[in-house]
Amino acid sequence: MTDDRKQQTTSSAGSDVGRRMVLWGLTVAGVGVAVVSSFVGNDATAETLECTPPSRAEFVEGIAPANKRIGVSVAYLKVPFYANFKTGLEDGAKQFGFEYVLMDGNSGDITAELANLQNFVAQEYDLILLTPSGDGIIPGIIQVNEAGIPIVEVNNKSGFGRDEVETVTYVGADDVEFGRLQGQLVDNEFGGAPTKIAYVMGFPSSPAQVLRAQGWDEFMAQHPEYEEVARLTDDFDAAKALAVVQDLLSRFPKGELDAVVMQGPEGAAAVDFAQRSGRDEVKFFAGDYPAEIRQLIHDGKIVGTVNQDPYPQAYHGMEMAYLHLMGREDEITRPNFQPLPLITQANAKDVPPAWGC
Repeated sequence: MTDDRKQQTTSSAGSDVGRRMVLWGLTVAGVGVAVVSSFVGNDATAETLECTPPSRAEFVEGIAPANKRIGVSVAYLKVPFYANFKTGLEDGAKQFGFEYVLMDGNSGDITAELANLQNFVAQEYDLILLTPSGDGIIPGIIQVNEAGIPIVEVNNKSGFGRDEVETVTYVGADDVEFGRLQGQLVDNEFGGAPTKIAYVMGFPSSPAQVLRAQGWDEFMAQHPEYEEVARLTDDFDAAKALAVVQDLLSRFPKGELDAVVMQGPEGAAAVDFAQRSGRDEVKFFAGDYPAEIRQLIHDGKIVGTVNQDPYPQAYHGMEMAYLHLMGREDEITRPNFQPLPLITQANAKDVPPAWGC
């Protein structure tokens, strides 16, 4: 697989950023040594997939460097999802000629997030890339606006689309669509048969989760044959996800729970627990696509996931910053939604993971 994994940059930028712009692509390497799968009853999965590194942008010569400084604040930087997000920042900074400083929002601590923005204002950064935890950041965005520093929201959005603040654009997933796509995965699996589902949220107040739940609820409203029997929270934490699934399997014996829909990749240990507990009739659905989830999908232990790749979100955040700072406003996409491909057992072998190798 080569051509079908190549993606050009999402902007319509001109000769130096558009037509000659970044190609994504990486040929999937061969499959590793076959091993006996621990999942009984799935003959197609007796192999361990080679952990192919995620796709990265190719550096393009001839793009005039911006020679600007960017401050980056990420609310939940310690979450594993952001590992390849950091790589996207690095590659974007190199491509577009930025210096940048990356600050952690201390697991969504609004005080830390506001302090990050105030620090960027005090040091007169040229632009800020912001991944906010929620609406509590709005006063900070107002301060940044008053200082005349532009903001691009990436991965999460709080200010974009609101009247009281100004943002250049939002780069990331259409999270409402993310929720609908999780519903599509469920529908593809169960085909309209009556189904009892537990919906497990990540950070319940985060903008992404609120919007995903909106998309999920829209799907559920259109499919009364699917019943949500529980809605819980695991904060994208593996230990909490395990505890949540243990509670679900205790509360709902066989015949009373058919599926668990999770928002991130934190459920690997929980899936393993269900398998070892003899509850392989419960179907699991994930969000995002690290290497571990890819293997579990290939093994048939997770039905599928929505692939929200962190790398292009960060990279294209840098690109939108570049276009703004270079005065090319008409080439900025508002919002700049990134692709959300569905991954199932049918294609997991051929699609490299988004991170984790």
